[in-house]
Parts: sequence; structure tokens; C-alpha cells
Amino acid sequence: MLFLLSRRISKELSKFLSINLLSFLFLPGVIIHELSHLLVASVLLVPVGNMEFTPKKSQNGVKLGSIEIAKTDPIRRSIIGFAPVLTGLGIIIGLTYLFANNSSIVQIIEPNVMWKIGIGVFIVYLIFAVSNTMFLSKRDMEGTVDIIVTLLIIAILLYFLGLRVPLSWILVFLESNIEIVKRSTLFLLAPIVIDLFILGAIKVFTSSRSRSF
Repeated sequence: MLFLLSRRISKELSKFLSINLLSFLFLPGVIIHELSHLLVASVLLVPVGNMEFTPKKSQNGVKLGSIEIAKTDPIRRSIIGFAPVLTGLGIIIGLTYLFANNSSIVQIIEPNVMWKIGIGVFIVYLIFAVSNTMFLSKRDMEGTVDIIVTLLIIAILLYFLGLRVPLSWILVFLESNIEIVKRSTLFLLAPIVIDLFILGAIKVFTSSRSRSF
């Protein structure tokens, strides 16, 4: 749902904002997206080239940022490609958890009411920017299809060879991590609510403007 909303948000905002304004609006998320590629590529010893945050038009729409990554094997390419999604999810869950369950931290940072409101608005904006730029482009998914097909083939072969993970192990793993999954899913409602609110505001604005004409 978040993926679909991010695509809709970009499409709707592009009707009102220029490419430069759209790039500026999503800049924090774009920076985090490209830095995630850079960090993981460096850890996996894959050479990287120039990194840009200048918006450019492409055949698939608008490209808000890019980084040059050397050719490598499909496994490392897939890991590098998926890095922004994992980083984005971690940032969203972390920010939502921190400020939803530890309001005293905001009080320690700044007791002034206006400053607390400003911090809250900034956090909402950061969640919005990161959640709408963390998903993969077609270039990020290079090699991913090959990896998925290979893993499926291996899994099927292991299954028919009788090498299967005991069901009890799976149940123990799920029971020990179910609370973490539940809370993480709950915290991901924050960017969904933000996107729905913005889409609703855009719809109200466009309908009111059309009536005025």
C-alpha cells in the first residue's frame, strides 16, 4: 500500500510543482536513498562513481538522484539495490517509535511548545520524504529477478530432496518475533496516514479550484 501511495503522491504533486521544487521537497529522502546504495556498495567492495542529486527527466519519469555503481555479480547488485528499502523502513519505524513512545525525549530536547511543534512537523516531513523515495527503480532491481528465480529453484530442489526446515523451528521463530513484526507494521501506518492526508488535501484543492472556474 505504501509503495502504491508513493507512486500516486509523486504523480499528483508533479501536476502542481516543477521538477526543481519536487526535487527539493523529497531531497532528504533522495539523499538517504543514494547514500544507502553508497554505504552498502562500499561494504560489499563494489566500486562506485559520481553521485548526483540533480533532477533529470527520463523515459520512466523524473529521476531525482543517481549514483554510478560498477558492474558486479547479481547477488551483490540485488543487495545494493534493496538497501534504500531496508534503510527507509528502519528510519520510519525508528522515528515513529521514538517520538510516539518516548515523548519525554522531546521535552528534554526543547521544553518550549513552539519548538516541540516544529520538531513534530519536521519528523512528519522526514517520514514523508523518506517513505516516498525509498522504493526501487528499474535500475535498482537489476539482477533481482535472476536471484529470485535461482532461490526458488534451489528451494524446490531442497524440498524434493527432503531437506526441509522443521515446522517447529519456523513456529518458534515466528512466536519470538511476532511482537516486533506487529509493532513495526503498526508504525508503518504513520507514512500511510500522511500520504492519505496529502492526497485528500490535493483532491479538495483541485475540486475547489475547478468549481471556482
